[in-house]
Amino acid sequence: MSDVERTESEADNSRQIEVDLFIVHPTMTPTEISAALGLESPYSHCVGDSRKAPNGVVLGGNYRDTRWRHSIRWELDDQRFGLAISALVEKLVQHKAFLDHVRSTGGRAQSSLQDLGEGYLGEPIPFEE
Repeated sequence: MSDVERTESEADNSRQIEVDLFIVHPTMTPTEISAALGLESPYSHCVGDSRKAPNGVVLGGNYRDTRWRHSIRWELDDQRFGLAISALVEKLVQHKAFLDHVRSTGGRAQSSLQDLGEGYLGEPIPFEE
């Protein structure tokens, strides 16, 4: 098999995923969350702001809470995604106190993994105690 064929074959196995951190809070602002975590959010709105559609059209009413999302896009060569999850966890471990504060003041934080292609992903995730 030539190098070109190998490259094309490997490209066929390549896929993208997004690992997200999503925070909802009743009073914090997106700026406060970004500053505390050292992460930016291109997808956020602040409690009390006028509601807007994704295309920017102003809707009636105001947002009842702040919603903030940070996404990390990964290229995978196979179905294993553990490194992507580990990278997010490593970033968040140093901010445990802040995430505890989010929860204790009425907010919540969650993460998600989105497969941006077809098929499935699967890999055991080791948990250290």
